[in-house]
Amino acid sequence: MDEDRFSLTDKKPISVVSAVQRTKVLEDSKCELITKVYGRRWFILILYIVHASLITGQWIEYSIISNIVQRYYNVSALAVDCTSMIMMLFYAIFIFPLTYVTGRLGLRRSIILGSGLCCLGSWIKIFSVSPDGFLITLLGQAVVSLALIVMLPMPGQVSANWFGANEQSTATSLGVFGSQLGVSIWFLLPPIIVKNHDDIKLIGHDLLFMFWIFAIASSIIFVLIIVFFQNEPKLPPSKTRALQKTKKQEASEGFIGPMKRMLTNKSYLLLCNSYGLNVGILNTMATLLNSLYLIHFKNGEEDAGRIGLLIVLTGMFGSIAFGIILDKTQKFKLTTVIVYFLSLCGQVLFAIALLMEVKWMVYAASIFLGFFMSGYLALGYEMAAEYTYPETESNSAGILNLTNNIYGVVLVLILEVVLEHYGDAPVHIIFCLALLIGFVLTVMTKDEHRRQDARKAGTLYHSVPQEDNNVTIKNIS
Repeated sequence: MDEDRFSLTDKKPISVVSAVQRTKVLEDSKCELITKVYGRRWFILILYIVHASLITGQWIEYSIISNIVQRYYNVSALAVDCTSMIMMLFYAIFIFPLTYVTGRLGLRRSIILGSGLCCLGSWIKIFSVSPDGFLITLLGQAVVSLALIVMLPMPGQVSANWFGANEQSTATSLGVFGSQLGVSIWFLLPPIIVKNHDDIKLIGHDLLFMFWIFAIASSIIFVLIIVFFQNEPKLPPSKTRALQKTKKQEASEGFIGPMKRMLTNKSYLLLCNSYGLNVGILNTMATLLNSLYLIHFKNGEEDAGRIGLLIVLTGMFGSIAFGIILDKTQKFKLTTVIVYFLSLCGQVLFAIALLMEVKWMVYAASIFLGFFMSGYLALGYEMAAEYTYPETESNSAGILNLTNNIYGVVLVLILEVVLEHYGDAPVHIIFCLALLIGFVLTVMTKDEHRRQDARKAGTLYHSVPQEDNNVTIKNIS
């Protein structure tokens, strides 16, 4: 077990009358900061990964078999795309109120809330298996969308609460891995489970079987989270977490103060837009992948699913690899700029391969594109944490994801029309131009290391006296 010494521990306890006195003790006294990294952190992270995969898997389950869902429910392609867009739209609408709620609830109760919503939405969709049940499908997706809003900003919070400073980037990457794992599995399984039968009733049987898988799995993980998921360990795992707790700004400032600081942070706003373009394009491409692929390869539903799987699966390995690189090198901006540029290159290669209708090239380009574009997800979370420290990681990640969902909704609505009237070539051009803009914004961001500087200096970058939480302060003089 890893262990760093952090306890503000010593011979004589002092009386801490106010937050100002507490801050002075931290900054002026000779203190031995004691941290402890607990072995059960990995079990907590695994619970989060499974929980996240069950939510994100439902985002893409309809779009990847869009042509089959259109037949069964007798709806348009845009209506099927709405099953994906509703998650992005709800995120844009509800992120601020739900961020406020989860900030009050804490990590454990927020994860329980998200898991409960996922479970409820999964059971609702079982009752949507009828040719006239599409509105029930949208209701189920709406409930799961609320679960997504609660879950998506949490990898950084799980990492900060449970993992040491030399593991945080890796842990965040593994948390993002959970979201990607769900998407990758459900890129692959729906085309295998739900076949394009001539008989509509057989399609209904296949859909029902798929919904039962989600309902049962989400119920099991809901119970496990209630029983085993903990908010945080008794002792903080890192100096940055300990210091963050002693001056916990959200405790005295509420919701508005931290949000105002983040929304006036220029580097963070540039990151939000560059990240939003990258991930918004990734989400849009996932939503339209079935349609984009079937233009060039008839009856290619299963191939489209496999290509989506490759994009996300290689991205999972990319996320982990880049997380390890960040932990080892601390070269945040350099790593981000390189990965973003290679994401742009991958998008160009994917477009060329698809337009040339060379299947093996499409598969190869998908692997390259996924490793960098999907792998970029974890880098965004870590950059946000660096730019906004000591704000809570879930708050910075929440706004970060807001931008990609706004871009995603706008791009899906526009490109669905472009695809219908002008074909797929303009769609690929727009993808590449948007990524080029995102790359320029990435280059323009400053190379700031607020969190790393705080750890090295042993003090917060942004000093505001606040209430502490479970940190004991004792005099050592």
